[in-house]
Amino acid sequence: MTLTTHATLGAVIGHATGNSALAFVLAFISHFLIDMIPHGDTGLADSYKIHKRHKKRALAYVMVDAVAAIFFVLLLANTRDIVSMRTFSWGIVGGVLPDLIVGIYEITKTPLLKWFNTLHFYFHDFFVKRKGDVPLYYAILAQVVLIAYLQTKL
Repeated sequence: MTLTTHATLGAVIGHATGNSALAFVLAFISHFLIDMIPHGDTGLADSYKIHKRHKKRALAYVMVDAVAAIFFVLLLANTRDIVSMRTFSWGIVGGVLPDLIVGIYEITKTPLLKWFNTLHFYFHDFFVKRKGDVPLYYAILAQVVLIAYLQTKL
């Protein structure tokens, strides 16, 4: 899933819970659950891991994704009456943190985070390894629809 999808779902969870700690935990868990839905990026990850020359393409995808997420979150925060900015924010942090931890692992290869990377990709690839992935184009369109729907819940 895109970071924007995870951030938006985290924001909705934060808004719904009204409790910062609960928002963080539920959004963190939601990251793994929503990542189980095939979302078209397996080819990018596999290509990057097998052919290091595709590193720039993967990095460009992550950068565009991160910038889009930041702008979207700022747009939501500045156009909605957020009852509790704290729970909104902690929901977003919980929603995107798993991908940030995986990114740190990919950069450092620290053994301390190997278990987390394995756990993340267990969920990420749960259905993809069994049924196959969907084209990235369709996955992004579906996520745009999901994001549009979720933002109406704020």
